[in-house]
Amino acid sequence: MILRMPKLFFARSAFIANPVACAALQLLASISWATAVSPEPAPTLHSRVGWPLFFELAAAQPDSPQSMVARGPNYLLRISANQVDFLLRKPQPAPARDSLRRDEAARLAGVEARLVQVSFVSASSLAVVNGVGELEGKVNYLLGNDPTQWRSQVPIFSKAEVRDLYPGINLLYYGNGQQLEYDFTIAPKADPSLIRLHFDGVDRLSVNPQGELIVGLGEAELRQHRPVIYQLVGGVRREVSGGYRMADDRTVCFTVGKYNPDFPLIIDPAFTYSTYLGGNGGDTGLSIKVDKNGSVYLAGETLSSQFPPAQNKTPFQSQFHGGTVSGDAFVAKLDNTGLQLLYLTYLGGSGDDGAYDLAIDANGNAYITGFTVSADFPTKNAIYNKISGTADVTFHVYPYDAFVAELNTNGSALVYSTFLGGTDKDLGSAIAVDPAGYAYVTGYTYSTNFPILNAAQKSMGGVDDVFVAKLAPGGTHLVYSTYLGGLLSDEGEGIATDAAGYAYVTGYTTSTNFPVTPQAWQTLLNGTGASISVYDAFLARFAPDGKGPLYSTFLGGGENDFGYRIAVANSGDVFVSGITQSTNFFHTNAFGLTLGENGTNAVNFDAFLTRFDPAGIPRYSAQFGGTGNDIAWDVAVDSIGRAFVVGTTLSTNFPFAHQFGLFRSSSAGGKDVFVVVFNTNAEPVLLSAYLGGSADDFGYAIAVDSEANFYISGMTLSPAFPTTTGALSRSLSGSSDSFVAKIRLADPVLSVDQSTNGFQLSWPATAPDYSLQSTTDLSPPQTWVMVPQVPVLADGQYLVTIVTTNAATLFRLVHK
Repeated sequence: MILRMPKLFFARSAFIANPVACAALQLLASISWATAVSPEPAPTLHSRVGWPLFFELAAAQPDSPQSMVARGPNYLLRISANQVDFLLRKPQPAPARDSLRRDEAARLAGVEARLVQVSFVSASSLAVVNGVGELEGKVNYLLGNDPTQWRSQVPIFSKAEVRDLYPGINLLYYGNGQQLEYDFTIAPKADPSLIRLHFDGVDRLSVNPQGELIVGLGEAELRQHRPVIYQLVGGVRREVSGGYRMADDRTVCFTVGKYNPDFPLIIDPAFTYSTYLGGNGGDTGLSIKVDKNGSVYLAGETLSSQFPPAQNKTPFQSQFHGGTVSGDAFVAKLDNTGLQLLYLTYLGGSGDDGAYDLAIDANGNAYITGFTVSADFPTKNAIYNKISGTADVTFHVYPYDAFVAELNTNGSALVYSTFLGGTDKDLGSAIAVDPAGYAYVTGYTYSTNFPILNAAQKSMGGVDDVFVAKLAPGGTHLVYSTYLGGLLSDEGEGIATDAAGYAYVTGYTTSTNFPVTPQAWQTLLNGTGASISVYDAFLARFAPDGKGPLYSTFLGGGENDFGYRIAVANSGDVFVSGITQSTNFFHTNAFGLTLGENGTNAVNFDAFLTRFDPAGIPRYSAQFGGTGNDIAWDVAVDSIGRAFVVGTTLSTNFPFAHQFGLFRSSSAGGKDVFVVVFNTNAEPVLLSAYLGGSADDFGYAIAVDSEANFYISGMTLSPAFPTTTGALSRSLSGSSDSFVAKIRLADPVLSVDQSTNGFQLSWPATAPDYSLQSTTDLSPPQTWVMVPQVPVLADGQYLVTIVTTNAATLFRLVHK
């Protein structure tokens, strides 16, 4: 972010703007003395007119810190670490005396001078001032008759810098011709409100209605226009409101309006890693999650009989068991660097099996749901240990059964695994787990005898219904299991839970009598209730004991709308992602993206994201996409309510914003992955971009960690899918591979806490690519060294304990 301030002129009304472009949060200004009486500078400075402004070390003073000086045609500047003194000069005309000769008039002409001192309130005692950018040439002071007092070969510099004036804030002075300019540079996460300038030697100080800072000096004034503030996000300038604020009658500080403090101000976002993950067949990543230590879990489908070697040589199921369409389900775990495959296990029988979703508990156990047609699908401690349907007499293929399974933390054993279904087709679409270890599953069923317990709806309503089930820890029994649906087709696609055990479900329905609650936000299918064979998305909430739905609402317009995934924020707000064909789909259009253009072509789909409050009323709704099909497959939410959406687009004009790194602003060919990151109120959009290679690429899953780093997965057919240097795999292994990518939005924060023998430094486990350094001296040239203690990984943090000494030491995190 940049706080730009134009030039200052000492005059009654003169003002000239001279903006300077910078790349961080900066307070920019320049000072000049103007006079309406005489354009001539003071005689002692006359010889310097036309020289570029430079800075030199001031003569050392006993018991005084180092300072620097600069001389302009109308001023003398002295810079010390916590204060700057301006000696402003303005020539005065000689008095009108007829008897005076010309030389007498010149001698009587005076120079008005004002000393203005600006001190930085509560500035750091560690601040130091130094010259930057040494210039050719030297300055010599051969004054007086005593050579021991002469100063010769004094170096000169183009800039003077005060480092660490405030924590993370530097001050840089430099010249533009003979004009003095200065920048406050604000590092990421530093606080610009710390800057306070106290003025001495002035007659008055005020901020006028136009937001200008007025410094009164007798009849004249120093006038500075309202600051121009902006933030650079992904190389794009975004204006920010703000200005001066009087702290008291001689002290001024700055106000900065609403901006995105969590988005990095200087450090560009970056891909931490991007890698293929696949074997010798076709592989698809359909779900991704991350634990508190930054380890990444992936589940999906595979036709590969060989995968890259994993650290755990004894996974639960090491061999591919069969299937010709989807093959086996698989579950994989990568370490927090993304460079080590900790385990990879197949999960399936001799028929086709697929993992559609997974969830992670606090211990790193993985909970998986999906489908199987394998009568020999592995079970353990099962509620239902046999497939429920009957095999087809011709092909001997069973109808789909849902399954629910839990793997231990290293993927070596099942905690439990159970079939879940009736005699017809049943499929598990999504799974969630609460802090107590209860698992929540949704999907759809065609079975009239689906297992039901403590049900809100005990019988099937139509062609197929949503099911919602809750399993006790360890899979010991069902807590509840219920149908949810009307007379036609209803399918569950996404489920989430909060810490209290409430379950939130989304999917789609074409039933006009889908069980919506009386006070629902949208009570009628497609908004009219007319049955025209279209689908609407829905949102429903269930109590921990299965009672409900506590609220249930349609979400859609006059054409087809499908809800795919759902996430719950810490605030209790609920986020639903999906697709819409409806030209009248509810949207607030407050997110800064171009609306999807399916208004003229109802065949194509747009992505959507709708945020509901805890009562089930939308806070915002975003519809976005291009002229092709755009499908939002998954959504994740960080701790402050920012939404991260991943999907697949066929549009060559998908709206883009602030792309960086491996992301693109244009399609790479065929289908591409897209990622959109919405701010808390959907405006502004923090990122919207393509990701992919020349062939088809599909974005199916997204997760976010405690730092708001996000992780995406899906499937790629591209032999040149963008990967990072040193990735686990940089080449396509089979006909298609899954992929995993981690994207960091901001640098990690270094924290400090008191410990028994000293203090403890910590930073998130999701930042393994950062090292701890220390220094005892900030004076140039600074020397930072690696802290010798090896960080200990515990409870989601890297920890280093430092023994207290009498030496002042500073610490920082740096990217390896």
